[in-house]
Amino acid sequence: MKVQPFEVLLNWILTEFEENQSIFGIPRSLFYIPKKDSPYAVRDVFGQCLATPIGPGAGPHTQLAQNIICAWLCGARFIELKTVQIMDELKIPRPCIDMEDEGYNVEFSQELKLDQSAWEYIKAWVLIHILHGVLGFEGRVPFGTVFNMSVGYDLKGIRSPPMTRFMDRLQDASEEISKIRAVLKEKFPQFADIEIPSGIVNSVTLSTMHGCPPGEIEKICRYLLEERGLHTTVKLNPTLLGKEAVMRILHDYLGFREIHIPDAVFEHDLQYDQAVKLIRALKKVAAERDLIFGVKLSNTLAVANHKGYLSGDEIYMSGRALYPITINLFHKFSQEFAGDLKVSFSAGADALNVTSILAAGAWSVSAVTDLLKPGGYSRLTQYLENLERDMRDRGVTSLEELARDKLANLELEAARSLDDPQYKKDYHPYGLPKVKSKLNLFDCINAPCVEQCPVLQDVPEYAWLISQREYDRALEIILARNPLPEVTGYVCTHLCQTRCTRNNYDEPVAIMALKRFAAEKGRVTMKAAERSGHRVAVIGSGPSGLAAAYYLALCGIEVVIYEAKDRVGGMLAIAPTFRLPEAVVREDIERIEKLGVKIDLSHPVTTPPEELLNQGFDAVYIASGAQKGARLGIEGEDRKGVYQALDFLERVSRGERVGLGKRVLVIGGGNTAMDAARTAKRLTGEPVKVVYRRTRREMPATEEEVEGLFSEGAILEELASPTRIILKEGRAVALECIRNKLGAAGPDGRRRPISIEGSEFQIEADSIIVGIGQRPDVSFIDGSSVSLHKNDTIVVDSQTGRTGHEQVYAGGDAVRGPATIIEACADGRRAAEAICRQLSVRANLPTGQLPVLSEEEIVQMKHVRARKVAQYRGAILPPEERGGFDLIEATLTEEEALGEAARCMQCSNFCDKCVEVCPNRANYAFFVSLMSPTLPKVSCQQSGLRVSGEEVFQVAQARQIIHIQDFCNECGNCATFCVHDGKPYEDKPGLFLEKSDFEREEDNAFYIERGEREWTIRRREGGKESRLSVESETEEMIFENEWLRMKLSSDFRIKSMKLKKDFRGEFSLVGPAEMYVILKGVTTSLHFLPFARS
Repeated sequence: MKVQPFEVLLNWILTEFEENQSIFGIPRSLFYIPKKDSPYAVRDVFGQCLATPIGPGAGPHTQLAQNIICAWLCGARFIELKTVQIMDELKIPRPCIDMEDEGYNVEFSQELKLDQSAWEYIKAWVLIHILHGVLGFEGRVPFGTVFNMSVGYDLKGIRSPPMTRFMDRLQDASEEISKIRAVLKEKFPQFADIEIPSGIVNSVTLSTMHGCPPGEIEKICRYLLEERGLHTTVKLNPTLLGKEAVMRILHDYLGFREIHIPDAVFEHDLQYDQAVKLIRALKKVAAERDLIFGVKLSNTLAVANHKGYLSGDEIYMSGRALYPITINLFHKFSQEFAGDLKVSFSAGADALNVTSILAAGAWSVSAVTDLLKPGGYSRLTQYLENLERDMRDRGVTSLEELARDKLANLELEAARSLDDPQYKKDYHPYGLPKVKSKLNLFDCINAPCVEQCPVLQDVPEYAWLISQREYDRALEIILARNPLPEVTGYVCTHLCQTRCTRNNYDEPVAIMALKRFAAEKGRVTMKAAERSGHRVAVIGSGPSGLAAAYYLALCGIEVVIYEAKDRVGGMLAIAPTFRLPEAVVREDIERIEKLGVKIDLSHPVTTPPEELLNQGFDAVYIASGAQKGARLGIEGEDRKGVYQALDFLERVSRGERVGLGKRVLVIGGGNTAMDAARTAKRLTGEPVKVVYRRTRREMPATEEEVEGLFSEGAILEELASPTRIILKEGRAVALECIRNKLGAAGPDGRRRPISIEGSEFQIEADSIIVGIGQRPDVSFIDGSSVSLHKNDTIVVDSQTGRTGHEQVYAGGDAVRGPATIIEACADGRRAAEAICRQLSVRANLPTGQLPVLSEEEIVQMKHVRARKVAQYRGAILPPEERGGFDLIEATLTEEEALGEAARCMQCSNFCDKCVEVCPNRANYAFFVSLMSPTLPKVSCQQSGLRVSGEEVFQVAQARQIIHIQDFCNECGNCATFCVHDGKPYEDKPGLFLEKSDFEREEDNAFYIERGEREWTIRRREGGKESRLSVESETEEMIFENEWLRMKLSSDFRIKSMKLKKDFRGEFSLVGPAEMYVILKGVTTSLHFLPFARS
């Protein structure tokens, strides 16, 4: 990490702003626009006006000048400078921060020398004063910006000459500002006379190490107050709340049970009574000198390193898990001091709680963890938007009015934080939205929701079209990859939502609900291709069979579906109508039938599929499902009162009366068991008891189904395995079970149940429904060349779905076992494509016209990416009104759908996560022309060169990422949020601004020089250097490395080449092509970078 000279930064800012309307990659439209009479301005903070009460906490966002500027541009006006200490040559471990969910770090003070830190803060101070004028704020609104110095960690270090010199310079920077003025007069005369106060700070925050003695803290604060005359704030640790309270909040209220805090952390930290005594004494010292003393709540929380991602035994927690602890500590102190305590708050602050914190009496709010998430600095703007909205709604015109009942407000907020879902562990249950692919040099834009979907549904595209009210086009895009949009709008497992980028913010986009809306609102007529003369038989009319028929018919192939039952749909036909109405299933089926697909009902296939080939079909697709219920294998299973879940649901769906009695047990934890239990509840009107061998946490049913079940009054008998069914007069009257405990995790990641000897018990029951799984019925396979696994699923090729017979294919539950509708659809498409290839039929599969966002629309999306917005939900039938089979969840209204679609972050159009989450702005987006040239490959021959082959090189995306090595400290944050399995700071092109640094690097190093008539890019890989020069007018290129020199045309044809040194194998021109892409893209998109002149 390298600091940049003042003149470089100012030129960079002015040029980028003039030509790109952005500063350090932040678009102008995301800048905060201050208001003259802002209701949230603090009129007197340390004798100064503070225009907004928010800013970045001492940390990664306030280490470099550009970081501070970015925060200021987005609305920060209280700037807590990164903590400095006498030890300014620390070796900080890499990576040093982990912001996957709640934050962790192992970096605690500046990485620069004290002199460099002082200069960074002074440069930022001057540049902000210049920007105040450049952006048109001067004379219209007060400067309103307060810099707050942060120092640590002991009195000896703080009183040392280097630290004293540092503090002297920030309290009076006349000498440094004078030097900067000389630069301004010479190079930027328009700013030479700008008024810049030399006193940068008159306040300080003391940061102490965990375990610092109270006497030491008091001595340091007395020094800062008495000898330096600084308004003083001391940062306190959350351990002051006490071990019992902290652990109860973390484990019991919030569910962060994996977090362990060693006893020593509580024992060594300042104790509450000591803190109270300390604060009272220091308040008195400050008052005697007409200074202000306050506290910062809170420091990070030291915890045992349970994740292992960061190094060391101890890591420091921040973010949303810390907020309820710190707000309750705030409450405790406010009660202690009757509200007479100056508090600056920083612990899990965000746009959703900032008003509550200020209403509780805090005078400023600092953020760190929240700003390290996607959206970055731009998140700050929503803090102020929400604050102003809330103040308007409450009818208050100042922060003093907002906090008029601060003690009552704080009491309510402290209690509310313990129950608020956004602070609980399971609020973000899905982990990071990533894909499995490696991160490449180029073309990294990839929507994780699409990758997670078995049919690769183009989710961002149809969400965008819904937001633009283009419902027909939205449905067209859905139908291109999903033949059952109506059905999957109601009952899809929507794994896509588990990988939605919104999970980094709040809640995932309601993708399934949007699909349902589009399916209902859109109107699309699908047209089949001209008949090819080929015929394909499909066995089974469930989702997989319907999908295969849909795609085959679109390609002009005649399809006959053979269905054993008297109605279409397979498992869809028996789904409870409170989840999936029959009319919805019918809509999708009719669309398929209109393509010419014939469905032959009550026609079971009882002979091997080869017989269908003998009847003239060119191929067969087996989609017979898994419609045999798995057995318990216990005594009494076949007697009266015991039902298989599938048989039970089938009978209910046909309107049969099933005499269950009042006491119903359902065995199992999957979706079928949930359907059976919820159906039984509607038939009996009594609570149903679900028996499951693991715990609720391990139940494989979707969370929505589990929540629906228990909201309707079901009772869970967990950690129980059935051992026998007790009979009376030939009918089930009870279920005997044995208690389990959970052992080690199995292959599916769930912990195995282990029976506890002697723990048998009985549960009385009138009926028992068994829903523990399903198996395929493949009796018709006997005598076929189609092979089976031990569990009776069909063996297929994973790429095509082809079985052991070259004309027979299979998919869905018949291959996977009980799986999902959308997986079955994917299998159907896979087989249809393979059949088309086998029959030499052109695959006339729909694509849909995908929207491409303009750069202006992408900037609009950056506004979306900077804001937390709650999910829009359709009307839900209350549990108490679910006595019948009425639909539970309504389709989104148009207003709700438009709002929800607007929450989508359009990840297939652009990413920029690594740009947003980097506090140092080390990652920049740049633009290139799409290209796919065929490149020659050359090899040595008789001490000369010859073209020996060719290969295609492709750049498929216009938006690319460059990594500016000079700004990077390898904190690892971009790797955390990169959608790929990669590290942008290592995998993206690493551009160096300093030649000497470039020449020391071994790999992935690039350096650009500007000549009189050409641009040159140098590259180092494996310790070897190559260079490419591009002539400005003709774009002819000269490439050179240690083995050869080439002259290339603008389209990469070799005009001449010379061998310098023999080499083995072939030389690929992919390397020079990559260099060309970087050179052209960076120099045209980012020409404000300080390129050296050659």
